[in-house]
Amino acid sequence: MRIRVSAEGQRSAAAVQLTLDDLDDLLGHVAAAANHCTDARVQARLYRLFDRLRQVEDSFTQEEDVGSLMSLVPAAGLELTAKQGQYLSFIFYYTKIHGRAPAESDFRNYFKVSPPAVHRMLLALEERGFIEREPGEPRSTRLLVDRSELPDLE
Repeated sequence: MRIRVSAEGQRSAAAVQLTLDDLDDLLGHVAAAANHCTDARVQARLYRLFDRLRQVEDSFTQEEDVGSLMSLVPAAGLELTAKQGQYLSFIFYYTKIHGRAPAESDFRNYFKVSPPAVHRMLLALEERGFIEREPGEPRSTRLLVDRSELPDLE
């Protein structure tokens, strides 16, 4: 996918090419930067950027729109990206093997991604109703999807 980006107040724009995984990672970094920003004006701009990037990400929900960048998991009619399916399968298998839900660091180690990327993915899965978590409780992630609807863990 190609995204045109321009700084506020500038007439020119740069085009960048990202996969949906790249975009997901970028969303995590922008969210983290906004959450830790002390300048209210910059923070407001980061939140606007996050909202716009989220709209772009949400626009790629159909397999034909995404093409070779990301495919939807065909299992049982769930509309998941392949990456979301892998995270859900990881939760299932990790919990089955260890008897407790994975910590965010377990996701980072397995998927080799940044902390903001993991956090953003878990928020997205929770928003879409695939998992639930108890605020302030570590390792409280619980799947709300049946195993038969999940892809195999790669």
